[in-house]
Amino acid sequence: MEHYVEGKSIIITGGSSGFGLESARLLLAMGARVTITGRQAERLATARAELGATENLLCVQADACVTADWQRVIAAVVERFGGLDVLVNNHGAGVKIAPVEAMSDDEIATVLDINIASVIRGCREAIGVMKPAGRGHIINVSSACARHAWAGWASYTAAKAGLVGFTKCLHLEMAEWGGKATTFIPGAARTGFCDAAGLDDSWQAGYPGAEEFARTLVHTIDVPDNCVIETVSIWGTEQVKGFSAF
Repeated sequence: MEHYVEGKSIIITGGSSGFGLESARLLLAMGARVTITGRQAERLATARAELGATENLLCVQADACVTADWQRVIAAVVERFGGLDVLVNNHGAGVKIAPVEAMSDDEIATVLDINIASVIRGCREAIGVMKPAGRGHIINVSSACARHAWAGWASYTAAKAGLVGFTKCLHLEMAEWGGKATTFIPGAARTGFCDAAGLDDSWQAGYPGAEEFARTLVHTIDVPDNCVIETVSIWGTEQVKGFSAF
């Protein structure tokens, strides 16, 4: 079966773990040229070793909240692979999951910066390369929080719900010159998110791992250039047992 991603240059932010790492693994096997980014050099080096030595892999340490880092990553990708076809904004973090009254100004600002403002910056920088080429695809990773409510998740939900609306508008802007945009909405999975946010993850027993959801994320990319998957949601069956809002 033909892989439409073969030979394409793809950036995956937050690519040293979780959905990003597993998507990179699948895309490399499909013949794509993949760049993964991450803030922590040690974790990025571990990911590089795990994915194996290949000329189709580029690893760049970068902070998605920093515009200069975005510019540096894209310049490195263009130099190495000759252009940029796809951007997967996979980075994100809970930062602090708590009631609104328990969130400081800095914590609110950080949640919004990591989970939506940095994505907007990255899209802006990527379009600067994609638009002159007349093509390009951006996939923004949101969250089931965008469509369902849980107490304590309000600030994170605001960012992830905003990302869905942003991506719909982004697609219309990109379509004017041949580009497209997709929203990927995952339910809970065993990705290390809970550990990073200081949350107990024992409730995730039996939930899918990152590699299981990554297949669907990759499918949103591996479509013909004249097709687009607007939005896709994926859940673990354990999470939606008796879920009245499903």
